[in-house]
Amino acid sequence: MSGRIDFTMGINTQGAVPKRDSDKGLRIYILGDFSGRSHDSWEQRKIRGIDIDNFDRVMTQIMPTLEIDSGLTLQFEALEDFHPDAWLEKVQIVADLQKLKRELSNPNTAAQAAAKILASYKGETKGDTPVQLNKATENQEDMLQRLLGKKSEKISDRPDSVDQFINQIISPYVKKDADPQYQVLIEVIDLTISKYLRTLLHRPDFQNLEALWRSTEALVNEELGDDQSFFLVDISQVELMLELKKESSAFEQKLLHHAQSGEGEQDILLIGDYCFSDSEIDRDLLVFCSKLAKACDGFFLGGANKSLIKNYISAESENVQDWSQYLNDICADRIMLSYPRYLLRLPYGNKRDPIEAFEFDECSVIPLSEELLWGNPAFVCARVLIRTSQGQKTEEHFYFNDIPAFSIDQDGEQVLQPGTETLLNETQANALLSKGIMPLIGFRLRQGIRLITISTLSEQSQLLGK
Repeated sequence: MSGRIDFTMGINTQGAVPKRDSDKGLRIYILGDFSGRSHDSWEQRKIRGIDIDNFDRVMTQIMPTLEIDSGLTLQFEALEDFHPDAWLEKVQIVADLQKLKRELSNPNTAAQAAAKILASYKGETKGDTPVQLNKATENQEDMLQRLLGKKSEKISDRPDSVDQFINQIISPYVKKDADPQYQVLIEVIDLTISKYLRTLLHRPDFQNLEALWRSTEALVNEELGDDQSFFLVDISQVELMLELKKESSAFEQKLLHHAQSGEGEQDILLIGDYCFSDSEIDRDLLVFCSKLAKACDGFFLGGANKSLIKNYISAESENVQDWSQYLNDICADRIMLSYPRYLLRLPYGNKRDPIEAFEFDECSVIPLSEELLWGNPAFVCARVLIRTSQGQKTEEHFYFNDIPAFSIDQDGEQVLQPGTETLLNETQANALLSKGIMPLIGFRLRQGIRLITISTLSEQSQLLGK
């Protein structure tokens, strides 16, 4: 069948690339939650030009910020600031626990440090009865509830000091009538900090912010990046949905006004750091994004959510026959969607990217999806468009070998972690391709990822007669 992928023979490169009327490069607008400050109105945020030379300066100007539930605020002035070594000591509770750990490791201060930890139980023990640590295990969910100050059956108040925090952490490990064991206290502190750090790193807002900035840096760092014009539009998917619900034209007018200031010599590409599901609101948002692209005489790139693939594309889905109607609804000739997400960085760990403060592994032996940092595939598609912006299109333009790679131990064998969140087989990739969604392919036996084709939703469907 025409356009069918053959993994043994190479890659299909016959998809229709958006036509260009000039060799002036692309005018690329990247839409996403760059600041992380949802409490600020998007109208107050400037559309900022960015390139590889001013990347750090622009990031400092925007100052991406995360407000953690416990009252902790993290700010990131550079990509390196996302690394835990850059901010871990700024977390007061963690800093206090690290100080206690150092004191427990010092024979001159160990007894005093242990006494400070165990003093929090005076109200729960009678008289001066000593206590001993018990290595009994505890439900991880309950521990995390205490770590983050969330309410549980035993803990009703959020800790606002290290003493309260320690009280909540150590309680399941202590029993009466024995001497304290310092090493167990140290192990509990390490375990606690590790779980706390994993919880922070894997928060969706932390992952989304880090992924957006890392993806943007790779985009502007493309070899032909200097020939393009890049602009950051600081608006989240939720904020854009709210504009849609209000039936407001304010965002469209702001974007058009900026696009028209470019003398009209560059073709326009809108990249949304958005992932679209099969929900009605996401369908409406795709329609809105399609209209934005049409108003700019450009194209919109986004990512497809697993639910969209499952309910519209998968062979077992009862909704496959509704895909043509779905394409009509969303004005598919201006929309380019890709699937799945791709790996952005190595997980932290002693064998990969160690943490200076203590021994730490970010993910399980066999990593769970939520433990790894994934990027929106729309950025890979945009990188292909940049690579092919001078008219040439070869297989090398569709392959990316700068994707992080690491091995995992699976049944006693070292297996390469694929560079994509989902490892598509030939049948699955062809199913996506037949519906106009651009498949992103990962591999088990080699590093890197490969985009199958570049096309709008309607173009590839028409090419394959779907």
